[in-house]
Amino acid sequence: MSYEAIARKYRPETFAQVVGQAHVTDTLRAAVRRDKLSHAYLFSGPRGCGKTTVARLLAKAINCPRPAEGDPCGECESCRAIARGGYLDVLEIDAASNTGVDNIRELRDMAQYSPSEGSSRVFIIDEVHMLSKGAFNALLKILEEPPARVFFFFATTEVHKIPRTIISRCQRFDFRLLSQEELSGRLSEVAGAEGVKLAPGALRTLVSLAEGSLRDGLSLLDQMLAASEGEVTEEAVVGAFGLIRSEVYLDLNDAVIARDPVAGLALVDDLARAGQSLGTFARGIVTNFRNLMLLKIDAELARMVDLPADQLSRLGGQAAAFSEQDLLALIERASGHFERIHRSTQPRILLEAAVVEYTRFESRVLLADLARRLGQLAPGAGGGASGAGDRRPQTSRGETKGGSAGTKSSQQGAAEIPAGGMFPSSPAGAAADTVPGWTRLIEVLMQKAPRVGACLMNGLPSFDPDSGRLIIAFAADKEFQVGSIRGDCDRVAALAAKLWQQEVRVELVLGERGQEENITEGIRREVAPTQSEELKQACAEDPALGSLVEMMDAAPLPDGERDRWQDPTD
Repeated sequence: MSYEAIARKYRPETFAQVVGQAHVTDTLRAAVRRDKLSHAYLFSGPRGCGKTTVARLLAKAINCPRPAEGDPCGECESCRAIARGGYLDVLEIDAASNTGVDNIRELRDMAQYSPSEGSSRVFIIDEVHMLSKGAFNALLKILEEPPARVFFFFATTEVHKIPRTIISRCQRFDFRLLSQEELSGRLSEVAGAEGVKLAPGALRTLVSLAEGSLRDGLSLLDQMLAASEGEVTEEAVVGAFGLIRSEVYLDLNDAVIARDPVAGLALVDDLARAGQSLGTFARGIVTNFRNLMLLKIDAELARMVDLPADQLSRLGGQAAAFSEQDLLALIERASGHFERIHRSTQPRILLEAAVVEYTRFESRVLLADLARRLGQLAPGAGGGASGAGDRRPQTSRGETKGGSAGTKSSQQGAAEIPAGGMFPSSPAGAAADTVPGWTRLIEVLMQKAPRVGACLMNGLPSFDPDSGRLIIAFAADKEFQVGSIRGDCDRVAALAAKLWQQEVRVELVLGERGQEENITEGIRREVAPTQSEELKQACAEDPALGSLVEMMDAAPLPDGERDRWQDPTD
């Protein structure tokens, strides 16, 4: 007696039985019910998610003499013939083995004949993207002028390879992978129908292996049903597919936390002796660090971690031993290790080296935090090394947080306009000697109107308090900057008037000024220092921090590194 695979045995007989594709089946069923069918449909999506199944169901519904609310009856002769693949008016073609133009020309000739059994002729072309360019051109003609009662259903996993001229003549439906809940429900239903109990751990493992593909999930289940009697256990699934137990990754976490390379190397040795795939283990390490990161961020994210409750609890305790910065760095390193290991001819050596690196991993520490801690340990410390606290440039393992230059006000909070005093106190420097309060004006402009502030930073101010006349002189080569802000003079005047509490009139002058470069560079350092300049200034203000930077040979982080080490409390 021949055995029928459960993927075929439990193939849906109605649109309602299709799992996870309601956005497709509801539309098609309504089209059948209202007799508003297109002559061509394109079904795209990942493997094993129901594309060909839905195409066959639609072919049944079109040729069924008594469809029920858009669904085929499943019992008439045409429905049964289509199900067993013996219906002359429904032709399935595998484009992977029929790629040539002659094959499509033959199909085009067949389409000219009237249906022999049913009311319509249907051509189902699977993996249609495999057709040659000539074949697509031959197909295009018949799609432009299709014969009456002839339908084309195309299925593909790579829709981007299909010419746009073909896609534009089809109604396109995109299928999706199934969720874990949808897969779990269907596999449990099929196992129950087969009289077999699926242990929770076995079901969870099968769903994880299927990766959203129902056909893959049913094939995996079929294999386990053949090897089991009465119940499928998690141990049986792990053994059948050569999987690595999830507890191994938790043991690795313990070794990393304990900084114990011996324990980590013992895990690798056990896996190698058992004949396990070391590349698979390396890939699982990436997922393991990702799971730790999720639980570190928020315990509510446990729903996104595919582990049983007892292991989730253990993993949550392990997550507390890491910082988010640590886990981000470990994920990046583990990803790189996996890429090398799975291509290597010596995966064990590379995996052992990676495990040693994880167990010797140095936790990331922000240099500003380290300085504060040292300051708190010093006799008579008052809660910080210098009082600068969070404003000090941050570093990670001897590096300062980098990035493009910004204003001090943007680093310390939104700029506020002080009330009282004609000229608010301004930072020391050349600019302060020229117009007291000028640097403060630039700071506020950089916060409220960065374009205007950046241009004014290139000018040299002079101010007459009696007349309220503020003249800003620019060098002859700054014509572009002057032109771009000439219409903003009233805005600058209004802000200056609020700052200095008197009427102000702004004039822009283009010409020569002596020593302008030195003075404007001083203004720029005051208002928009680079990260290196900020670090230098912070070290000058705080000898303890300066000693740390000198000892660790610290340097600003590159732009791409800054976000990775951003203090989440900032």
